[in-house]
Amino acid sequence: MLCANEIGLEGLRRLTEVYGSLDDIVRAGRRKVGEIVGKEASQRLFSQDKYKEFDEVCRWLAAVEGSDVVTWSDPDYPRELLVSDDSPAVLYLRGRRELLARRRFYLIGTQHPDAEGKLNAAAFGEAIARREVLVTGLEAGIDREAAAAAAASGCSVIAVQSTGPDRLYPRECRDLFHQIADIGLVVSPFAPGTSFTPENAALQRTVCMLMSSALVVVQAEIRSEALKMAQAAAESAKDVYTIPGSIHCALYKGNHKLLREGAGLVESIHDLGL
Repeated sequence: MLCANEIGLEGLRRLTEVYGSLDDIVRAGRRKVGEIVGKEASQRLFSQDKYKEFDEVCRWLAAVEGSDVVTWSDPDYPRELLVSDDSPAVLYLRGRRELLARRRFYLIGTQHPDAEGKLNAAAFGEAIARREVLVTGLEAGIDREAAAAAAASGCSVIAVQSTGPDRLYPRECRDLFHQIADIGLVVSPFAPGTSFTPENAALQRTVCMLMSSALVVVQAEIRSEALKMAQAAAESAKDVYTIPGSIHCALYKGNHKLLREGAGLVESIHDLGL
């Protein structure tokens, strides 16, 4: 499954249709596999580097209490992620694996919220996590405000990392990270040893969005990552909700754009069907 990341979900599906099992794919060898997924993908699939990566995973699993993995072939793997060929074949877990079976909401917004935005993020984050599961990337602003409020109340939170499971980014979230690992679930789509990069952060946001049933925008400027993520969620047939605000506040311009495009208006937790 570590190797499957190199060929993508569709490539693995084609191989399993032909060979039936992962063991049989490996036994078929590089040349036969290359006839189905291409020479380059097959070379990556049989790379010796993957054995080193496998050893790192085994060391992490042995060293960290509560650690686990879930793969494409596992019933616990979030079905929502399987719509994308770019979804990671392996997710590294620490905490309450059973939260993967619950309905999940991703609450996002500006990195520079005003007092009203912080208040709404905390209130909705805690309310969502009391009823179902709040997904967070621990990004500054709305995302982190919501996660901190939910975790402080001991509610159900899934934090998705932008690094490997043995690393932490950003550093200022260390206490919140460990708090979520104790009461909720920490998920990494990256192998142990993986450091933060902007590209990894982009995949982290995508995983947060795809694994969630719905996305809620609290405050978003007209040109913001939150607005882009909400539009990507709509294109992925996700439910998108947003909180309206003052027409004079730039922090709500993105929200109002989403409302014009058909996002659900949220005034209370009941508007989310909770």
